[in-house]
Amino acid sequence: MKKIYEKIFSVGFFKRFLSVPVIGKLLTYEILSYLFFGVMTTVVNLTVFFVSDKILGNGSLAEFSAFGHLFRITFEDISTLIAWIVAVLFAYVTNKLWVFESKNTAPAVIIREIVSFFGARIVSFAVFESFGFMVVRNIFINLGLFASENASKWIAKILLSVIVVVFNYVMSKLVIFRKKKDTSEGDK
Repeated sequence: MKKIYEKIFSVGFFKRFLSVPVIGKLLTYEILSYLFFGVMTTVVNLTVFFVSDKILGNGSLAEFSAFGHLFRITFEDISTLIAWIVAVLFAYVTNKLWVFESKNTAPAVIIREIVSFFGARIVSFAVFESFGFMVVRNIFINLGLFASENASKWIAKILLSVIVVVFNYVMSKLVIFRKKKDTSEGDK
C-alpha cells in the first residue's frame, strides 16, 4: 500500500502538488490510507448488512413497551449490529496494519487496542451520530438556516459525518495506535 502511494506521489505533477505546504500536510500516506480504508469499511458494513438482512429476513425478534411507546427489536436491527461489529473489526485490522502501522503483536497490546478502538467507535456513535445529529438538526430547523427540514437533516448528517471521521482519526492516532517515544534519546 505504501509503495503505491510512493510511486504515485513521486511523479512530477503529484510531487509538485505535495510541495504546497497545506496540501503536503493533508495528503500524507497516513491520511489517504485512513480515508481509503474508511471507504472500504463502509463497503464492508453495507455488504455484511445486505447479506445478514437476506439471511435473517423480516420480522421482529422482540417487542416491549416503555415510556408509553412500543419498541421492536427487528432482524434489521440484528443485521445492523452484525454489520457494525464486522466493519469495526475490519477497520481495526486495516488501521493497525496499514494506516498507523502498529507492529506490536503482544496479546495485552492487541486487547488494549481493540477495547480502545471499539470504545472510541461507540463514543463517536453515541455522541456525534446519535445525540449530536439530533441536536444539530434541531438547531438548524429552529434557526431556519436551510430551506426545509429535509435539507437540515442531510446537512447535519454530512457535517457530523466529517466530525466523526476526524474524531475517530484523532483517537486512533493519539490514543489507540500512539507511537511510544524513544526514551533512550532523553537519557543522553
